[in-house]
Amino acid sequence: MIKRIFHFVSASCIIFLSCAPVVQAEDEDKLEFSGFARVIMGYLDDNNAEYIYYDNSVSFDQQSLIGFQADYQLNDDFSVTGQVVGHTGSQRDSGLEWLYLTFKPNNAFQVKLGKQRIPFFNYSDSLDVGFAYPWLTLPQQFYDTSFFSTFEGVLANYEFARNDWVINYEGYWGYYDDEFRSGSRTVDTKITGLFGINTTLAYKQFSLRASYNQGNVALGLPEASQFGELIGQLGFSNNANWLNPDGPIEFYQFSANYENLDYFVRSEVVDIVGKSGLTPDVNSFYVSLGYNFYPYTAYISYSKRDVKFKHIPNEIPYAVSPQLDQIAATYDFILSQFRDENVNGSKIGIRWDWRSNVALKAELTLVRANGQVSNDSALRDLGNFDGRAVLYQLGIDWVF
Repeated sequence: MIKRIFHFVSASCIIFLSCAPVVQAEDEDKLEFSGFARVIMGYLDDNNAEYIYYDNSVSFDQQSLIGFQADYQLNDDFSVTGQVVGHTGSQRDSGLEWLYLTFKPNNAFQVKLGKQRIPFFNYSDSLDVGFAYPWLTLPQQFYDTSFFSTFEGVLANYEFARNDWVINYEGYWGYYDDEFRSGSRTVDTKITGLFGINTTLAYKQFSLRASYNQGNVALGLPEASQFGELIGQLGFSNNANWLNPDGPIEFYQFSANYENLDYFVRSEVVDIVGKSGLTPDVNSFYVSLGYNFYPYTAYISYSKRDVKFKHIPNEIPYAVSPQLDQIAATYDFILSQFRDENVNGSKIGIRWDWRSNVALKAELTLVRANGQVSNDSALRDLGNFDGRAVLYQLGIDWVF
């Protein structure tokens, strides 16, 4: 029933936006078009690794994109927003990114219904709009933490100001039914009962944000499910439960920022707790310092990602029978594919606001892996990787 409502709203939004050019003739002020684009060149100095899909060759294909957005004001209280994004990289699908109806009866309160960004992070709404943040690429060890960036549902936002204080409350509820890419794997994913709350407190140049999110995750990993059922029938329940890919997940976020005309300090920290054995616990954070000397901004940043699986020791005995030996070896092999990981990255870069809507950026990122690389995150070991690599990038961001 819930999905039918969201699909109906989405279909209605499409009809409104498709009819907008006709209505525009009656009232041009009701329809607004905007867009954003970025072209990024990257080169990784190690032929034994990949980082955010860059390798030991110059590439423009991984993070370049273009997006278009249409906003149509139905009346004083209701509007429709649609956004499509085209990606050059194969790790993200091009197509419809946003499509939602907004009810805004006053400047303090609004409700959105449809497909929209999920508000995990400070920069959730502007993930693809590079012009909106100083870095060429967002701190990867942190923003690679999110398994998905959109949801279908309802989001309510209320903001008010008192003297020098600005307080914002936000809550959402909905679902996710799509696929996400984890390293070289594509996994069908359904998340039901998805909800979250967050609040932002701003005082002069300071701002704090905290959020809590949770949902029930069902991963499309049939081989793991079938093998788990098999060993469960044999009585090895702990190992069987570990292989169950479904379960709840909790997501905590906190950020603290300071910014004035000359410099800024930005930071975020996230803790993800997965109840399923195949869903890891993830701790990640970043801190970034920047100095503004218009039209330039120089910055440094450090981010870290720590991934830990709740590995359950193999209860299946060896040397009892050939069949059990094979089952025990299969479990050990599966266990080895879900590796813990500790990766950090340091970056230094500069931004030049060449025009009021165009920014040129250059960035150098040093990536370090402490121990094995899981190959399920931004960093991949192609063989004999020593855990150190440098990514060089140049880019241009603009809005129109």
